[in-house]
Amino acid sequence: MKFGHTFQEALAADSYPQHWVEKAVPYRQLKKILGKVREELIKNGYSPDTLQRLLQEHKAEYRLETDSSHLLRPKLVVRPGARSLPPPPTASELPPDGAVVPPAPALDGDSGSPGGDEWVKIPLDSDARFFSILQTDVEELDTLQHKERQLMNNQIHVLGTEIAGVARPRKGMVRLSKSDLYRWREIFELYLAAEVFFSTTEADGGLRKSDAARKQLVWFQEEVNKRQLPQQFKIQSSAVAYNQFLELNATLLQNLRFQELNQTAVTKIIKKFDKRTALGVKSTFPKLMYSAQIISGSISRDICAQLAREVVNLVPQVVDFSCTICLSICWLPIRLACSHLFCIRCMIKMQNQNRRFCPLCRAEVVQKADESNIDEALVRYLETWFPKETKEKQQFNELERRRDLFGDVYVNDHPPPTCNVM
Repeated sequence: MKFGHTFQEALAADSYPQHWVEKAVPYRQLKKILGKVREELIKNGYSPDTLQRLLQEHKAEYRLETDSSHLLRPKLVVRPGARSLPPPPTASELPPDGAVVPPAPALDGDSGSPGGDEWVKIPLDSDARFFSILQTDVEELDTLQHKERQLMNNQIHVLGTEIAGVARPRKGMVRLSKSDLYRWREIFELYLAAEVFFSTTEADGGLRKSDAARKQLVWFQEEVNKRQLPQQFKIQSSAVAYNQFLELNATLLQNLRFQELNQTAVTKIIKKFDKRTALGVKSTFPKLMYSAQIISGSISRDICAQLAREVVNLVPQVVDFSCTICLSICWLPIRLACSHLFCIRCMIKMQNQNRRFCPLCRAEVVQKADESNIDEALVRYLETWFPKETKEKQQFNELERRRDLFGDVYVNDHPPPTCNVM
C-alpha cells in the first residue's frame, strides 16, 4: 500500500481533532509538485542519471539554503563546461518549416562557490514551490504543536494542584486514614515502573515510539485496576484527578502519534524527492529545519518532563530515600562529611566492624560520624511523608538492638515464661 493512502487512513483512524488533520503534511500535493520538478529538470536536459553523475564529479551542486527571512531558497548550479542540453524534440514537437525556433533558456551566472570559480544557475520554479509548501507546513505544524503544548501545560499545572491537595500528608496515623497519600504513591510507583513514554533500559533507552507507549499505558491501567486502587480512594476528588491523569496521558499519546506520522511524511517525501531527482537533500533539509520541534521531536520530551516534575514527583517514593546498604528507608538518616546518607542502624554496624571508608565514595569518614551527623531536616520530612515506613523501621531497629544486647530469645513478641538465667 502506498504511503499517501496509508497516511490518510492513519489520520482518519485515530480520531484526531479536525484542526489537527487540516495542518497535517500535504503529502499528496507535494508528490504532484515533485513530478513537475522532475519534468522541469528533464526539460532542461538534467535527468536523474545525468545529475547523479555531475554531482559525483563535483560539476554540479544543489544548494538548499535560507535567506535573511529564514525562507528556503533551492538552487541548482553547474560548471559552465558541464552544461547539458535538453533532449532533441520528438517529431510531433518539431516546428513547422520556416518557423522561428526559440533559443534555449538563458543560464544565470553565479560566483558563490568557494575559490571564486564561476557556476551557472539552472532556472527552476517547481522545486522552489515544493520547498516553500513543505517549509510553510512544517512551521504551521510547529505553531499547532506549540498551542497544544500550552494547553497540556495548563492541564498539568491544574492536575498537579489537585493531586497535591488530595495526596498531601496528614500528621498522625488517625489523620493519615483520611488521606489518599498511599494510594497515589502506589499509582505513581506503577506509573514509573511502566515507563510509558521513556525507557531507561540500555537496549531501547529514550523516548518510546507511540505503539510501545500505548502498550505500556495499557499495562499501567490494568495493574492499577487489578489492585483496585481507584476503588480505595477515600477522597472523592482523587477519583476525578485520576481520570484526568489518564486523559492527559491519552492526549500526550495521541500527540506523539500525530507527530510521528508527520515526521514520517516529511522523511518519505524528501526521500522520494531524492529518488526522482537525484538532487540529494536528505541530509541538508533536516539540518536546516532542525529548529522545528515537529522535526526534532522535542515536544513530547518536554511535556513528559513537565508531567513528571509537576505531577508524579509530587508524591515522593521510598526508593528515593532508601539506605544503599539495607535498601529500606533511611531512618534515622546519617549524613557523612562526604554528603552520602545511610540509616543509623547501618552506620552503627559499620562502626562496630571498624570500617573507615564510605561505601560509595571511599572517603575516610565513617568513624568520625556521631549524633551530630543526623540530618534533622530530613528526619522531619520522612516522618511527614513516610509515617508507616518510618514507624516500621523504628520497630525493626529496636528488634535489632534487642537482638544485639540479649540474643534472639528476647526478640520474640511472646518471650518464654520460664527464667533462662536460673
